[in-house]
Amino acid sequence: MKTFFIVLFLSVGIQFANAQVARPFRVQVYTGGPSILKTAFKFSSSFQDLVHYSGKSLIGFSADYRLNNWLSVGLDATYRYGELNMDITDSSDYVYLRDKWGLNEDDIPNPYGHYRLELPRYRIMAMVTAHALGTDQPSDLYAQFGLGYNRVAPMLFLNDKEVEYFKKIGTFALPLAYRLSAGYAYHFKNYVGIFGEIGIGGPIFTIGVSGRF
Repeated sequence: MKTFFIVLFLSVGIQFANAQVARPFRVQVYTGGPSILKTAFKFSSSFQDLVHYSGKSLIGFSADYRLNNWLSVGLDATYRYGELNMDITDSSDYVYLRDKWGLNEDDIPNPYGHYRLELPRYRIMAMVTAHALGTDQPSDLYAQFGLGYNRVAPMLFLNDKEVEYFKKIGTFALPLAYRLSAGYAYHFKNYVGIFGEIGIGGPIFTIGVSGRF
C-alpha cells in the first residue's frame, strides 16, 4: 500500500509538472569545433610536415523533453569525419611510422607510397539539462551534462589498399563520452530559433537551429 501511494504521488506530480510546461519538446541540429585531429596525433616536428590534415564539419542532433520548466532529459548524437594523408618515400620516415603505429611489416611488402588514415567518429549520450527560464520565454539559458558512448573506427590505406594494423591508433579515444556545457537559445515566435553553446567533452563551441513544440 505504501508503494502504491508513492507511485501515485509521483505520477500526479509528474502530470502536474507537465501540465505547466508549454512546448515541452526541443529538437536541435548543430555544428561545432574546433577539430582536435592535429593535436590528437603527436608526431615529431620533422614528420609533422609530411602530414596533411582534412575532414568534414561536425554534425550534431539532440532531442529532449522537459519534465518541468527547469529540467529536461534527452539524447544527443554527433558525427565527425577526419582524414590524414601522407606520402612515405624515405626509409627513416617509414620506420618512424611503423614504430609509432605498430605496423606489421608482413602485411606491407612494399611500404612506400601514399598513406591515408580515415577517422569517422560517433558519439551518443544521455543528457540532463537545467533551464534558467521557462518555455513561456523566447530565451532559453541552460546548463547540461551528458554521459554516453564514443566510437572511433580508424581505417588505414596504403595506395588505396586497406592495411590491417590497429595496434596503437585505436587507443587514443576512450569508449566513454561525456559533455558539460552551457548554452543560450533565442526562439522566434516561441517555436524556431538559434542557439550557441560552449563546453568541454566534444566540441568547445557549437551553433545551430533549435525548435520546440
